[in-house]
This record gives sequence, C-alpha cells and structure tokens, in this order.
Amino acid sequence: MENVTPNVPGDIEKPKSEEISSFNLKWLVSTILAIWPWLLGSLIISLIVGNLYLRYSTPVFRSTAELLIIDSKKGSGQGDDVLKVIGLSNTSINIENEIEMLKSRTTMTKVVKRLHLNIYYSIVGRFKTTDIYYNKPFEFQIVDTADGYFNCKVDNLTNTGFRMIEQSGKIIEARWGDTLNLEEFGNVVLKKGFAGAPPKLQFTVAVNPISDVAKAYMYSVDINLPSKNASFITLSMQDNIPQRSIEIINELMNIYMGNNVDGKNRMWDSTISFIKQRLDTVLEELNIVESNILLYKQKHKIADMSAQSSHLISADATTEEKLQNADMEMEIMKAVSQSLLNNTDDKPITLPASLMANAGLAELINKLNSLQNTIDIDLVSLTENNPIILTLKEQKKKMKRDIIQSLVATEKEVEAKNKKIKEQLGVITGGIMQVPLVEKDYMDYSRLMKIHEEMYIFLLKKLEETLIQRAATVPDATVIDPAIMMGAVSPNHSRAFMMSVIFGLAIPFGVILLRRGLNIKIISKTDITKVTTIPVIGEIGNSFDSEAIAVKKNSRTIIAEQFRALRTNLQYMLTNKNDKIIMITSSMSGEGKSFIAVNLSITLAMSGKKVVLMELDLRKPKISKTLNLDNSIGFSSYAISKASYEDLIVPSGIENNLFIIPSGPVPPNPAELLLLQKTDDLFKRLKEEFDYVIVDTSPVGLVTDAQLINKYADISLYIIRQGYTYKQQLNIPNELFYSGKIKRMSFIVNDVVANRGFAYGYGYDEGYSYGYGYGYGYGYGYGNGSYGSGYYVDAKKKGIANWFKSNTSKKRKSK
Repeated sequence: MENVTPNVPGDIEKPKSEEISSFNLKWLVSTILAIWPWLLGSLIISLIVGNLYLRYSTPVFRSTAELLIIDSKKGSGQGDDVLKVIGLSNTSINIENEIEMLKSRTTMTKVVKRLHLNIYYSIVGRFKTTDIYYNKPFEFQIVDTADGYFNCKVDNLTNTGFRMIEQSGKIIEARWGDTLNLEEFGNVVLKKGFAGAPPKLQFTVAVNPISDVAKAYMYSVDINLPSKNASFITLSMQDNIPQRSIEIINELMNIYMGNNVDGKNRMWDSTISFIKQRLDTVLEELNIVESNILLYKQKHKIADMSAQSSHLISADATTEEKLQNADMEMEIMKAVSQSLLNNTDDKPITLPASLMANAGLAELINKLNSLQNTIDIDLVSLTENNPIILTLKEQKKKMKRDIIQSLVATEKEVEAKNKKIKEQLGVITGGIMQVPLVEKDYMDYSRLMKIHEEMYIFLLKKLEETLIQRAATVPDATVIDPAIMMGAVSPNHSRAFMMSVIFGLAIPFGVILLRRGLNIKIISKTDITKVTTIPVIGEIGNSFDSEAIAVKKNSRTIIAEQFRALRTNLQYMLTNKNDKIIMITSSMSGEGKSFIAVNLSITLAMSGKKVVLMELDLRKPKISKTLNLDNSIGFSSYAISKASYEDLIVPSGIENNLFIIPSGPVPPNPAELLLLQKTDDLFKRLKEEFDYVIVDTSPVGLVTDAQLINKYADISLYIIRQGYTYKQQLNIPNELFYSGKIKRMSFIVNDVVANRGFAYGYGYDEGYSYGYGYGYGYGYGYGNGSYGSGYYVDAKKKGIANWFKSNTSKKRKSK
C-alpha cells in the first residue's frame, strides 16, 4: 500500500480527458442502475402509447396509375421542307403542359362533381370517427344547386325512415326519399342504401364547397414524369380510403382524355362548318350557271357541234381545265389569306387545311389549327395573361405570318402558271374565233359550269373525309395501368415500435440531463474533479435517522464503516508523528462540518488514540449542544483568562479517550480571541498531551476564523455536502489552496446518497458508492450492496418499493 504525501499547490495534475470519459461511462451505468424502475416504467408506458397509436390511428393507403401520352401532333412527313424553312418541323406535345392540364382546378372540379366528393360520410365511434365511402347505409343528395358548408348527424336508421340532427341542434324525423328543406343549407333528399346499419349507430354527414374540395384534392394527387425522355406519367395519391383514391385517379384520367377528344372534335367541327359554307356557295353558283346554259340553249336551239368545233373545244377544254385548277387553287388561297388578314383581333380561327393543293401549306395550316386547339384547351385552366398562353399566342402570330408569306409566294407561282395557260388558251381561242359566236358563248357557259361542278365534288369529298376523321377521333393518351392500391404507407408499425422504445428510454435520460444541466449544486464527483485537483479522501453517506452520533462501539453500519475508512486514509496522510492537528471547515453552514468532526473524533478515539475535539466555531457552536455538555466555560472563557486549562477540557461522555473543549459563551470578537497568545499556547500544549486534535471551525466562506487557525493545522479537511454545496463555492477552497492560505487541504463529501441519481436525476458517476479510498484515486474500503455483505449492517434495509421513492428517508440534521 502506497503512502500519500501531503499535498501542496501544483503537485497534483488535473485528470486527463480519457479518465473523465471512463468516469462518464461509470455515471451512465450508475444512473441506469439507479433509475432502472423509471426506465422500465417509461418504456412500458411508451409502448402502451405506441400500441394505442397503432390501434386508433387511421391507416393511409397509396394508389398509383400510369398514363401514356401519344404524340399524334408530329409531322406526317409531307411538306417537311417547308416546315424546316420556317423552323416548325417536328413540333410535338409538351408533356409538362399535359401534366398541368391534369392538375388543373377545372379538371379536378369535374372529378369532384362526378364522384360527389364534397359529401363526406363518417361513423361516430367511442374513441374515433371512421370515414366511409362504400357500403353507405344511405345517400345524401342535394336537390338544388346549394354549395357551401353543412354538417348534420343521422341516426335511428330503420327500414322506413331516419332522424337527422342539424348543427344547430334541430331534430328532423323523416322517411327515406322525402325532400327536406334545411334552413341552413337548402333542399336535400336522403335515400336508403343497400347496406344495413344498426339503429343505434350514428353517422355524420359533412358537405363542403366543391371549389374547396377540388383545391384540396389538387394537392393530394401527385403527378410525376419519370424522366425527361419518357412519354408516360405516373399518378399517385394517398388516402385513408383506398377505393376513393383509386376512383379519383381513374376518373381524373378519363376526364383528361375526354377533354382531349373534345378539343380535337372542336377542330373537326370548325373544318366541317367551313366546308359546308363553301358547299352552299358553290352549289348556288352552279345552279345559276346551269340555268343560264339551259336558257341559252333554248334560245339558240343548240343540239350538236361540228367536228371542228369538237376538236377545238377538246383542246380548249384541256387548257381550260388547267386554268380552272389554277383559278380554284388561287381562290382557295385568297379565301384562306383573307381569313388570316381579317383575323386581327386574335380570335380563334380554324382553316381548311385539307383544301390546300400545296402539301407544305396544308401541313402549316394543320399546325396552326393544332396550336389553336392547344390554346383553347389551356385557356380552360389558365388565364389570358398566363406566360404559357402568351407564348402559344406568339407562336400562333409567327405561324400566321409564315403562312401568309407562303401564300404570297405560292400565289405568285400560280399567277405565273395562270399566265402561261392563258397564253396557250389565247392561241386556241384564235382558232375558235372562226367558230360561230353562239357556239363560242356556249363553250364559255360549259367551262364555267364544269369549274363549279368540280369544286362542288371536291368539297363533298373533303366533307366526307372530315366526317369520317371526326367519328374516328381518339385521345392523345391511353391508360397503361389503371389505378390500384399499392399498400399502406402509415402508420408504420416497425417505426412506431422503434420510436416507442427510443422515447421510452430517452425521456428519463432527457429529464436527467436537463435537470443536471440546470443544476447548480454539487451532485457527482465529476463536479469536483473537473474544476480542482484537491483530492477527495472520503465520502460519508446519508444517515437514515436524526441522531448526530453515527459511530458507536461495535457499530457495523455503513456510515460507521465510512468513518473507519476515513480514519485509515488520514493515517496515511499524517505520516509524521508530529502531525496531529486536523482542522475541519466548509463553505457555509449546514454542510455537516460539526457532524463530521464529532464522528471522526469518536472513530479516532475508538482506535485507542487520545483525542480532543475543539469547538472553535465561536459564532455558531453546535457540538456542546449535540453532546449535552455545559458550554458556560470554554475556549472564550480561557482566552480572556476566566478559566484555567484544566477547567477547559471536559470528558465527552461517549468514549474514554475523547475529550471536548467547548466554545464557551459566544464572544463579540471571535477573530481577535484566535489571535491571542493564549491560543498559540493552548495548541502547543494540546499537541503534547493528545494524539489527535480535531478543530471544528467556522465556515471559511463566511468568516476568516478558519484562516487564522490554519497556521496550527497539520491538515485541513474541507466539507462538501452532496446536493447542498453550490458548484460556484468550489472557487473558495481553490483560491485558498492555490494561494497558499490553507495548505494540505483535502475534501470530504458528506451526505452521499447512492441513489441520489434517482432522486435528483443524476447518476453518481465517480465512485460515490460506499467504497472509499485514501488520497486521490485510491479506492479502498468496503463497497456497498451485496459486495459489503458480512462487513457491515445497513442502518435501514431497502426493498424494491423503495427504488421508486426519490428520498422518503428522514435526513439527519446538518451539523
């Protein structure tokens, strides 16, 4: 066993971080052992709460679907050269625009109206309300166009009727199918459903505005494009009723595809209307020409033409046919050009692309019609000033300009062609001049009739083609996978169990760490060792009774063993035979300084040593009163020469080897008495006659008495009380020790509670059980719990129930 040399400032190093880390592990273990009932209780409660959450929380399910976007707007290959010149080749569908159309408020409003999603049904249960969507026992139907907030309860369901309780408390009893005039809402009808319900079951019906419901579901449906190159989109939705989310997604896709078909049909209808108007005009002109021919032939009695006339007419007819085709093409282009020029107010316009002979122009007009259709569809959900609409309109203007430019260029080509044909026709006409004038006029009428007949037949053909195309219109999208329920997304049972365990274990430790962080008093040994190198040579446990004398003969209590361990530690510190005087002080009153002095004196006396205990706390003496001694004569009387040395020392009445020097009457000037020569003489004589001199002084943090006595002391014991001494007060012994005002100082921790970690919320993390050592870091002594079995008798046995008591034991009185 190593000797412990007296400490001086600077001869002890501060503990290293590795040591503190290991001590923190001890704190954790001791805290768990101290609060394990609370940990177990918290864990059980947390698991119960988690189970209740899983039991009563409403599960949420996820449904998904896939929709393929078919790009039918790409060029067919005809007229690609013209499209490339104007920069509009390979124009395709904008997937992002289609997603916005799917997510639009207008589309979702249609879904809400079709599925009656603004009406909510629920069952009022004992602990929670359950929403229902299918198998409803009745249908709540709104007769008029009322759209607002309404709530009611429906119960007492029978085969013939029901009872309704409005939000205002008004009760209505009616039969199924009756029209109810609700003052708060309007006319409604309740129809009995196929599912039966117990009469005592109560249902809640809630009606919300369609616009609010549509807005809510707009944000509930998640529409994503898997990748930029993909042409399909995924739709998903989470709902506590999986069938409702499935129906919403499927209906949303159906309405979107219906809107797409409607847009295409509007384009075909516009083309059909244009063709019919032209047919009426051409038919009217044809009838006029036929009537004129009939009148002309009747007037001139024309029956047949000569062979020469036939030949000239045949040649002329061939040339005239070319001229007619060129004139018809020019007429159509002028009509289209005039329509474009007249459309100056940016109104919707649809042009007959199928009537154009030039494939490039026909393709351009198709693109313009498609762009106009896109604008019409987007305007359903977007405003006129929306950036997308403005961009599309700008594209439309550019395309119109490009078409007009192409029309101008084509017209010039047709005019040149017309000029050449007319030159050829002039030659033929010269020959025809020889034909009788009548026959020539007849040929003019015939040529004009043929032009109108061909125009009429052409328009009839295009009308039939357009009608067939309209009848075969299909949407630019197809459902790859209809909506299906993928599974529950919440509550997550494994996550809920894990979080219950985490919270169950974390809450007690959280409370402990919070209280420890807020605590300003010394609780653990770390609170001492991290701010000072002054060693702790002993710890005295909490006494379960109020007796001031804790050490008696043959006593085997924990505290008695602790004082014996302290006595052993002192013997190793007082190695010099002249080291006899032990001064005991503290920071403030109530830290157990007198209690330590009395019981340490008794412990030393029980070892056969002659001990004198000096009560030099002249301002607030307690020892005399504790030992029931007469305090009328004492140190103060001796210091002023009113008592002799022999009168000063009295037997303790506890141990034969223990003597007491009372403080005497409280003097008005305690500090001055300690400075007298008689005090010096007294200590010299006591040191010669006694083996140990225990000096109980005033708290050094309040007065200077202890500093005056320190010059006589061989060792100073500084008392710290667990849960009582403030951390900031450690600055007092630090300043006295490191400044050299008090030398050879050691700490004694008083009132240590092994389970104070439980009582205060802090584990006593550094050896504050009942094993004690000598010097700093030398564990020595007797241990606690089962490890001390047979070595001491606990003053009070604790059962399992006492683990749940923070500190129900009666504390000893602070001495």
